[in-house]
Amino acid sequence: MQNIFDKFVLLKFAAQHGLQNENATAYTRAQAMGSDWLLDQIERANLEGKGGARFPTHKKMRLHRLQEAPVKHLVVNGAEHEPGSFKDNWLQTHHPSAVVDGALCIAFGVGATHVHFAINEINHEAIEAMRMVVGNLRRTRKDFPTLLVHTIPDVYVAGEETALIRVLEGHPPMPSGRPPFPIESGLHSAPTLVHNAETVAHVPYIVLSDADTYRQLGRNGLGPTLCTFGKEFVQDGVRLVPQGITINELIDEYGGGLHSQQAVVAIQPGGPSSAYLSSTDFACAFDVKSLMAQGSSLGCAAIRGYADAADLIDAVREITDFFAISSCGQCPPCGMQTRMLSTIMKQIAAGKASRSLIDQVSLITKANQGKGLCGLIRMPVAPIESLLHRFPSVVSGRQV
Repeated sequence: MQNIFDKFVLLKFAAQHGLQNENATAYTRAQAMGSDWLLDQIERANLEGKGGARFPTHKKMRLHRLQEAPVKHLVVNGAEHEPGSFKDNWLQTHHPSAVVDGALCIAFGVGATHVHFAINEINHEAIEAMRMVVGNLRRTRKDFPTLLVHTIPDVYVAGEETALIRVLEGHPPMPSGRPPFPIESGLHSAPTLVHNAETVAHVPYIVLSDADTYRQLGRNGLGPTLCTFGKEFVQDGVRLVPQGITINELIDEYGGGLHSQQAVVAIQPGGPSSAYLSSTDFACAFDVKSLMAQGSSLGCAAIRGYADAADLIDAVREITDFFAISSCGQCPPCGMQTRMLSTIMKQIAAGKASRSLIDQVSLITKANQGKGLCGLIRMPVAPIESLLHRFPSVVSGRQV
C-alpha cells in the first residue's frame, strides 16, 4: 500500500516549490497576502496543535500577535520525547523545508523576530538536515527573522513548553508555574509562542492551496494528522491519516492490521498518556472530539495495537515506570502520584496486587487532581484507569 503521505500535497509543494533554491514560497505568498489573511486561513483550516494538547493554532497565534514588544520569539518544538512517537523527527529529517517554511509563515503572522528550532539531541540526522536548510537561508536571504537551531536534552519533561524555554535560556529542564504564560513572558522574558514541529509543517499547504482543500484531506472536513504506528502493525512507522475515519479503518487500512494476523482487541490511539480503547469502541471516529467522548485522546497520535488484552498489563507497567522516572521531582504531588501508580502496576504485573491496593488508584488520582506545575502528573492516569475500567477481567486475573 502506498504511504498516503506521498499524496499529501504539502510535501509536493515543499519538494517542488517550498525552499527550493532557498526561496520560501509559502512565506513569500503569506507576505503578499498579509498577516490577517494568513491567520484567517489557519482558522478556517481548523489546524490544531499536533504536539498533544490539540489547542487551536490560530488562537495561540492571535494571542501572541497582540503582544507588543521589540523582540518576540517563536519556538518550534521538535524535541519529541514521547515513547513511540517519531513524526517530528521524521519531518525534520526528511522534510525540513516544510518545517522551516511553515515556521516562517507563522513568524510573519504573529510578528516574531526570532525563530528557534528545538530538536532532540539524539536525532542527529534531523539536526543536520535542519541546520543545512537554515544555513542556506542565512546565506541567501536577509528578509527573514533570526533563525536558530538548538539541541535539547533527551529528557521527557524538556518537551513541556516552560521547561523547554528554560533549556533555551541555558537552565536545567524544569517546568515553571503560570501566570505569566509564555505568550506574555517567555524566553528571556519576551513574548514567546511555542508550536509543535508537525503543526508548522502543515502551514505551507494551507498557504499554497487553501483552507478548504486542506480540510478535505480529512473526513468531514477535519483535515489530516501524522501518526506513528507501532512495530506490531504491518504498515508501521509514520503515516498521514485523515481525521474522522473510524478506528477500524485506522487499524486495517492505514496500519494494515497486525503482523500476527490476529484481530486487534485493544488500541492506544494517542501515545503513552492516552486511554486504551477496546474492540467495542472501534466504531469511534479518529478525531479529537470523538476520542474525547470515549474518554481517550488523539494526543501525539502514536498508535499501539494489541491482539491479547493481557499484554496491556506490561504495557501500562512500562508507561507508569516511564512517567515515574521522568518526573523532575519539583512537585511533591507529581513525584508521589507517579511513583505510587508505578508501584501498583508492578504489583499487578507480578500477580501480587489485592483488590484494596487496586482501589487505591482512584483515591490517589482524585487526591492529586489539579496539582502539579505541568501536565506530567496526569500522564499515567488515563492508561491505568482505562486498563482497570475497560479490561477488568484481565486485571482480576492477576489479582491475589
